[in-house]
Amino acid sequence: MTRFIIFANRKGGCGKTTTAVNVAHALAKKEKKILLVDVDPQAHASLSVGNAPGIQYPTIFHLLRGEVSLKHAIVRTHLDGVSLIPSSRDLIAFETEFSSQKRSEMLLSEKLTGDIGDFDYLIFDPPPTAGLLTISALAAAQEVYIPMQMHFLNLEGLAEMVRLVYDVNAAWNPNLRMEGIIPTFFNKTTRIAKEIADDIIRHFGKDRLFPGIRMNISLSEAPGHGKSIFEYAPGSTGASDYMKLADKIDSVNSYP
Repeated sequence: MTRFIIFANRKGGCGKTTTAVNVAHALAKKEKKILLVDVDPQAHASLSVGNAPGIQYPTIFHLLRGEVSLKHAIVRTHLDGVSLIPSSRDLIAFETEFSSQKRSEMLLSEKLTGDIGDFDYLIFDPPPTAGLLTISALAAAQEVYIPMQMHFLNLEGLAEMVRLVYDVNAAWNPNLRMEGIIPTFFNKTTRIAKEIADDIIRHFGKDRLFPGIRMNISLSEAPGHGKSIFEYAPGSTGASDYMKLADKIDSVNSYP
């Protein structure tokens, strides 16, 4: 059964897209078949796997408008085992065009109900907002993972994100679950990181605190080359951390 997972946070700069791309490649290296769905008009996930948005292939906007089928919206990437539904800045028009339509929040979910049985994971990368695109991705997903920097100001953003997950669960998607919180730009030796980790454990439980991603300059450099961390710096701490995170996600018993 395909697992539909989303890396989401209402706050930008938390490493959300970096996490989506590198977990996708890490899982593919574990011989899983991955479909990465770029739901962000900035198209950073598409760029990070070397697919510059353009007119040479359909994007998720064309899929949402019904101009192409799901099969024709999926493109192969140079990463073995990773396919992509790319995005582009055209997607900015989605909220204006569809927000007044009834049940527009379910449109993405409906478009993804085709034959995707070949994929082990479908991974959403939504924008860092609480708008229609993010709500649509949450309505289509099953498991939510929240990347967050370990700063006290981000705890409020975490609480807002969790409330959004609960709201979407209640209104559109009863199968949606908040599975884990992923510390990013992480230094576990600092006092603030320990205190925030303790707060997360106290409020959500130890099992919801997932392996952290340490600060690593290679993670910032890799997208500029259209590469994952496993291509750009396979011996880095970033590659090691994302493989551990992928192992943890892969071990989640979502469908007993």
